[in-house]
Amino acid sequence: MLFLFRIFFTGLFGWLLWRARHVASGNLEADVANAGNFALAIIVGLAAAATWAPVLGGLVAGPLTGTLTDGPAAQDSTGLLRFIRRCAFRGWRRLTLLLCFIEGVRHPRLPAAFVIGMNHATPGSWLEKAFAKEVFGFSNVANCLRAHDILKLRHDLDLGAHPQSEINLALLAHRRERRPDASVLAVPPAPDAPPLQRKANIRLFAAADRPKADQAPPEAEP
Repeated sequence: MLFLFRIFFTGLFGWLLWRARHVASGNLEADVANAGNFALAIIVGLAAAATWAPVLGGLVAGPLTGTLTDGPAAQDSTGLLRFIRRCAFRGWRRLTLLLCFIEGVRHPRLPAAFVIGMNHATPGSWLEKAFAKEVFGFSNVANCLRAHDILKLRHDLDLGAHPQSEINLALLAHRRERRPDASVLAVPPAPDAPPLQRKANIRLFAAADRPKADQAPPEAEP
């Protein structure tokens, strides 16, 4: 319905501008009629702008908010998706895959059915490949990495770069080879610490420098 209003108000706005220009160039004395045409064009233009605002806003904010609003697979807004989750929980794999295929055809812009189908498809099968290709087109980082691994390792298929720059950065980090662990460097044991020597210029008391045998025993107190 919004698409029909968008076409109607846009076409009406263009027609009012053309009519105002045609009347203004043909009859310069009808100032009131020309002003009315321009006023109607402004009002209809505001209505047309309101219908185009979601589209323009999505184009402007999509690269910033796409990974937060378009990517998660928890968009179970349909009753069939809830039934698919119940079938997957009970282990009915074939029925789950069939319903995921039907839901993907009905709602190709929702990623939940494709993610469930990819997780429950037989490894290496055609269905797994088809579901993984659809999952890779969305903006969830974890699902895109898993779909990339399935297509690359099991089906030898590389879809190239992703439309989202955040997904490309995650793919580059995921493809980077892990560095080998650093070897342990053998450290030789440290030598024993030399004995401490007292400085010769330090004098504590007169009998400190005499040997202990030469020292007289202290006198007993009376």
